[in-house]
Amino acid sequence: MSPPPAHPSLTSLVPPPGELLRTQRKAGRSAVVGLMLLWCAAFVSPFVTYQADVKAAEGELLVHLSDRAGLQAQALGAHLGLLRSELQRLAEHPSLRPEDGAAGPEVALLENAFGHTSLFSAGVALVSANGQRIWSDPLNMPLGRTPLTSRPWFRRMVEKRAASVGLLDEEGGGLIAVAVPIVRDDRVVGLLVGELATASELLPVHRGTNESMVALLGERGRLLLPATPPPLLRQPELAAHLRPLVETPGAITLGGTRLLGAAALVPGTEMLLAVLEDEARDRALLKRRYLGQLGFHTALLGGVLLLFTVLLRRSYRSLMAAEEQLRRQETMAALGTASSLIAHEVKNALNSMQAALSMIRAKGGETTLPVQALRSQADRLGHLARSLLSFASPQSTQRRSCEMYLLVQDALQAVRLLPEAADVTIETTLQEGLFVKGDPTLLVSAVDNLIRNAVEAGAVAHDTGQQPTPRVEVRLLREDTEVVLVVEDNAGGVPPAFEPRLWEPFAVGRSKGIGLGLPMVRTAIRAHDGGSVSYTRVPGGSRFTVRLPLEKMAS
Repeated sequence: MSPPPAHPSLTSLVPPPGELLRTQRKAGRSAVVGLMLLWCAAFVSPFVTYQADVKAAEGELLVHLSDRAGLQAQALGAHLGLLRSELQRLAEHPSLRPEDGAAGPEVALLENAFGHTSLFSAGVALVSANGQRIWSDPLNMPLGRTPLTSRPWFRRMVEKRAASVGLLDEEGGGLIAVAVPIVRDDRVVGLLVGELATASELLPVHRGTNESMVALLGERGRLLLPATPPPLLRQPELAAHLRPLVETPGAITLGGTRLLGAAALVPGTEMLLAVLEDEARDRALLKRRYLGQLGFHTALLGGVLLLFTVLLRRSYRSLMAAEEQLRRQETMAALGTASSLIAHEVKNALNSMQAALSMIRAKGGETTLPVQALRSQADRLGHLARSLLSFASPQSTQRRSCEMYLLVQDALQAVRLLPEAADVTIETTLQEGLFVKGDPTLLVSAVDNLIRNAVEAGAVAHDTGQQPTPRVEVRLLREDTEVVLVVEDNAGGVPPAFEPRLWEPFAVGRSKGIGLGLPMVRTAIRAHDGGSVSYTRVPGGSRFTVRLPLEKMAS
């Protein structure tokens, strides 16, 4: 008979004391290692975060500086371009003949155009082809120390018979010249020269101690702005340091100080605009933040440190999102400022054109082709000025009961007066008796922009031979509880690559326009509760659909 199986005792299930001690020591060592790793993380994490923050902040700062330099250069180029267009308009006037000298008609024309304008702060002059002054306002307007014929921009303008913008006299004076040639029988017989003082009127120059430095350099590298430069900008080879920043924004050293900067060429000129930041100041701000984080980390333990890390990462992401939003707001604010400036200059041009039209109308020349063309351009400039002013200062809605049929008819009446409307067939199917609660001014402007875009697109397609019979169809109907407006054309449609940017301000997909029509349409329609506007590609063209809630009429 075999003995009964042995049952394990309780002591056999419990490790011996030596093994328990070894297990506790192992757990203690693990805890110590974990705690040491935690404290190492508490010390190392701020160092790593600091280095990453410095690198990321410098990259973001360079992007911001590059965007700011490009935006201010574009705004300055647009400002100078408008001044050049104003001189070009007058230079093409058939009554302006410099070869006749300062005759009565020429003087009257020039004084009427520039006698009450502040476009050119230093004055305007009519000069002969050999550089001799014929007329100027003021009479003692400076033309530089050396003969005009010795200036590079003067020779370039005469040779190419094209407008020029440059420093009036590199050897002294500090004036910007905007000059256009007067061409008769394919030769330059004279030129109009407008002068601007290189002051803060050209572009905003920040003067605060914590602001970026803005530098504007002339064609040959001469510093134009600021008028009283800081020591860092008083370098003999400043242009050689700043020109590489156009292609590659980054760090440069001026006068022993390391700076971060970006630069851009002013369109239509040889001038260079640069924006610079003191790198040491930015690093000091990051260092102070790092020291605060280090002290806070060393005071925390285990789970508190882990929780703080999670919260810090979340706060950092929120900060990045807020900085991105702020950057976008600054960009839109700068665009609004540029829009107001451009609209102001366009209004000045319109005043001159209206004055000229009034003189011609008084002499019975209203029906001549040049006058009709001038009136057409005045209407186009007026639409441009209204668009820019609406973008810079959006108006509040004044809602009342409106019949959409009448609003669409008002827009159609204005569009049919456009020169492009002569080549485009406009077909309408409009249902009457559809009322909405809205602002009639905003709604007419939105409908006008949609129909105007379609007509201009059809005219371009006709002129380029893409569409021999351009057509625009406007339909107004009711769908359930909505008023629906459809504007459809057969002009080929929006390029597919441009569709994602269709509603962005200043995004232009064709040769005409400035890219504010569709953003203004969306803003105006969305200002009405429940309103929406959408784009659909149709065979051979585009379709824009506006939906507005139908007004609930009182029973």
